[in-house]
Amino acid sequence: MTGRTAADALREAMIGRGGPEATGWTGSLELPPAPRVGATVAVLGAGVGGLTAAYELGRLGYRCTVLEASDRAGGRNRTARNGDVLRELGPTGEPITTHQCSFDEGLYLNLGPGRIPYHHRRVLDYCQQFGVGLEPYIKETTANLIHLADGHVVRWRNRQVANDVRGHLAAMVAETLTKRDAATGELLDLLRVFGDLADDHSYEGSTRSGYVEDPDVHDFPRPAPPIPLADLVESGFWKHRFYQPVDYLWQATMFQPVGGMDRIVTAFERALRDQFGDVIELNAEVTTIRLLDEGGAAVEYRRDGRLRTLTADYCVSSIPLPVLRAIPTNFSPEFDEAISAVGFANTCKVGWQAEERFWEGDADQIYGGISWTNHPITQVWYPSNDYFSATGTLTGAYNFGDVAAKFGDLAPSERLTQARAGAAELHSRFADETTVPTAKGVTIAWQKVPHQLGGWADWDPANPDHMRAYKQLLQPEGDGRFYLLGDQCSPLPGWQEGAMMSAHYVIGQMLGVIPFAVPEPVRVPDSVALTQGSR
Repeated sequence: MTGRTAADALREAMIGRGGPEATGWTGSLELPPAPRVGATVAVLGAGVGGLTAAYELGRLGYRCTVLEASDRAGGRNRTARNGDVLRELGPTGEPITTHQCSFDEGLYLNLGPGRIPYHHRRVLDYCQQFGVGLEPYIKETTANLIHLADGHVVRWRNRQVANDVRGHLAAMVAETLTKRDAATGELLDLLRVFGDLADDHSYEGSTRSGYVEDPDVHDFPRPAPPIPLADLVESGFWKHRFYQPVDYLWQATMFQPVGGMDRIVTAFERALRDQFGDVIELNAEVTTIRLLDEGGAAVEYRRDGRLRTLTADYCVSSIPLPVLRAIPTNFSPEFDEAISAVGFANTCKVGWQAEERFWEGDADQIYGGISWTNHPITQVWYPSNDYFSATGTLTGAYNFGDVAAKFGDLAPSERLTQARAGAAELHSRFADETTVPTAKGVTIAWQKVPHQLGGWADWDPANPDHMRAYKQLLQPEGDGRFYLLGDQCSPLPGWQEGAMMSAHYVIGQMLGVIPFAVPEPVRVPDSVALTQGSR
């Protein structure tokens, strides 16, 4: 950080040379004292971004009140546990109960964020500050499956696909090298090791892809026969996020909080309560936001059946954009237009409790990671914790876009039926009701969750309207009285690091460390790449 100020680092994290693919500044948040100690702040939304803002502003001497429309803090950081009630908007637009979670006590499943990359330093730093225990999240194992049912059905191991593709391509490249000089010889040797080629630089299979049979005292293990290159190409396996773990955001090592992702939310709530009192008001749905002529802002909200008004010197909002655009305000036309410019992504998850951890047995030997399929469930996550225990929970679907829109339009019971059928194509034991009981399954369609209406801001860098909107939303409204924050206006949509980064950025603007005006150029995040990986 030599030669750079905190303002330089924060600015670069949000809009600077690293661009939307950057994960931001890794230092601590060192800012000057608040220019108006004791000034009041209305924080709208108790998601990770709002909680971060309230905590850091409180430490700087601001007096914050957090208004949260739902009955819990955390926003999209949602961990399902026994007794939890899940709700979505029904056909009439009113919330209806979709599930009451009946996992066994002690079991849980993360319905929102489920992993923390090692380079998301803000998230890791808060976990350390608050004593949130972390454990490895296993993104990929070579025993994971790739299942495709277009044309001909394939069910291949990750290691077979990865190593057979490498071997075939290495052999093809080696065949083109006809020169016989020292450099070519070194390149051929690199290809031999890279692809595990035979001495004649052909590919005949590799033990990297597994054995025909498990070794015993009499027989040396023989490599499994390679999947023909034509079959691999015909399958189109790479179109189904097979290489996502190679993208920086998903590279090892990744982490998860011990006991569930909501441990981060609980830690923020505890820190706020211990240091500043009961500053979070739940079931407080914002109905109007007004910037006042005399300065400050007035927020009207409904709580306990009554309309109330909170007046504050500043207002910072992490209300998701699809929700915010339906709230009456007196913002400028430019700000209103920016709020309405981008939609939120459709995304769904399914969670199952299994009465037996069959995926860890002799047949599959899977301990964590993700299996991929072209079925609408898209992927199955295996737990990275509590190995060898009697029971466990799995993420039985995680999908996006049009697939998620159609899946979310199904009734919850129909989602479970479809998810079971898709998972059974990967593991036949999923079809067994006694092993994976329907009564212990849950689903969520984030586009239908009240006060959320989607998974993340669906930014497209090729859309000029998004370019204008993204820049506008990074700038406060009303001469520095209203600020928008959250992963929705950060280089990392869909990630908790983005929400925290945005909170730090807004605080820098409030303190005058970062200017209100955003310099050119501004890079719009590629939400698809940042939440699903390159394709």
